[in-house]
Amino acid sequence: MDGVLVATRFALYADLAALAGLPLFWWSMGVAGRRTVPALLTAGGLLLSGLWLLASAAGMAGTPLLSPDWSVVAILLRDTPIGTMLAVRAGALLLILPLLFRRAEGRNAAIALPAAIAAMTLAWSGHAAASEGMAGSAHRLADALHVLAAAGWLGALLALLGAVLAGRQIGLTAVMLERFSLFGTIFVATLIATGAFNAVMIVGLAQLPALLHSLYGRLLLVKLGLFAAMLLLAAANRWQLTPKLEHAVTTGGSHAAMAHLRLSLLLETTLAVAILALVAALGTLDPLA
Repeated sequence: MDGVLVATRFALYADLAALAGLPLFWWSMGVAGRRTVPALLTAGGLLLSGLWLLASAAGMAGTPLLSPDWSVVAILLRDTPIGTMLAVRAGALLLILPLLFRRAEGRNAAIALPAAIAAMTLAWSGHAAASEGMAGSAHRLADALHVLAAAGWLGALLALLGAVLAGRQIGLTAVMLERFSLFGTIFVATLIATGAFNAVMIVGLAQLPALLHSLYGRLLLVKLGLFAAMLLLAAANRWQLTPKLEHAVTTGGSHAAMAHLRLSLLLETTLAVAILALVAALGTLDPLA
């Protein structure tokens, strides 16, 4: 496993997922958000995409990251889908820059689409990129939806955690948690459906038991375990902590409820980051090796 490539993939996945998820959450909640956050994430997406290209070329040629074989870089850009993918991503990211200067009311809605497109291009750099024909198109579409659902969930976690850590109004936090419950259900259903479809597309239905004997399969099981833990925390947030927080708003004594929510969101966000790290590693492995 190429540690540099995995680290670059992880940073890129985290950056683009946050870029797609945060404006979507702010828009859906009617919250302005900060202009500087998507600006930094956009710049990071451009820089990390370049580093990922160099890391990919370095891994293929066995050269250092910062001293790549430029002929290999040229081949990747010219003769593989990577060139088209990076062009689409760069176009989407550059489109975001002028949108950052819009008024707060319409800024997040305008940013959401190009940010989503930039994140969806991640589906062209994993196992789905190797699929061909109609099946390949379906695989990439499912992977893109998987990425968007994960980005939406991560963006919500980051926004909610930021609000809790900053000591925002308790009532507003409770309202955002309540409103997000529907979106969260949609994200979870999409992740489960597309995740199952992607697994079948990668190894085939008959080969699924063979995953238990590969490093890819073992890491996938760890990922599924972390995902299950996230579901349990999300359910606790929705059915236990949110009602307690709403009750605390009207009766006072909200410090304990906020402390429990803060801890739950920290744990859930940590699990999400760990899953992104596993996804970054899984994309570099042969599923059945």
